[in-house]
Amino acid sequence: MTHLELRDIVKTFATATVAGSLTVPSGERLVLLGSSGCGKTTMLRLIAGLIEPDRGDILFDGASVLAVRPERRGAVMAFQEHALFPFRSVGDNVGYGLRVRRIAKAERKLQVAEALRAVRLDGFESRWPDELSGGQRQRVALARAIVVKPKLLLLDEPLSSLDRELRLELRTTICELQEATGITTIIVTHDQDEARAMAEHVAIMIDGEVRQTGLAAAVFDQPADRDVAKFLGMALLASTSPEQA
Repeated sequence: MTHLELRDIVKTFATATVAGSLTVPSGERLVLLGSSGCGKTTMLRLIAGLIEPDRGDILFDGASVLAVRPERRGAVMAFQEHALFPFRSVGDNVGYGLRVRRIAKAERKLQVAEALRAVRLDGFESRWPDELSGGQRQRVALARAIVVKPKLLLLDEPLSSLDRELRLELRTTICELQEATGITTIIVTHDQDEARAMAEHVAIMIDGEVRQTGLAAAVFDQPADRDVAKFLGMALLASTSPEQA
């Protein structure tokens, strides 16, 4: 379990800037919620070390990881598209990270089976990706991410390509899996229903900036300002004074 903190992060591109701070307590689940293109994926890439911030710091358990190479950070990112190797079996796909880490074949087989069991795909080791449904392929991608026992699990829109029934089923699987493993997890989504169903903590991003973070119930019930309230489709509290309007 890893406590994650982003302190005053700024990343500037040619046409946009992504900025903000957030904290994810050890072993808990945060949903990063915002409209498409607001910078959510950039935040995940910063945490994973795939890009570096221009300013600010990223800390795992209180220690900066800015100088730590991506493969040594222990943050595993699962992208929106599952990106399975089409000519490798399910077992080989899931075990790829273990193979890179030179885990012995017998131990690798045991860990792959355990990971597949965790995502309810027992016995699928010999299947091929093109034999699986979209939901099953996404479960394989999850198994591949958790099998290496990461410090942080970063899920970028993991349900967006699935139909409604599969999305409902898989979001339950993700929450149960996170609670069972205790891996500190960030889930990116633009879907508010999805965020409300999955979040313990939530961070709202608007136009490249983290505008509000906190326990999900508090953020959804008490938006910090008019922009967050508008994004959530809410009216500000009646107590808002004319001067604040």
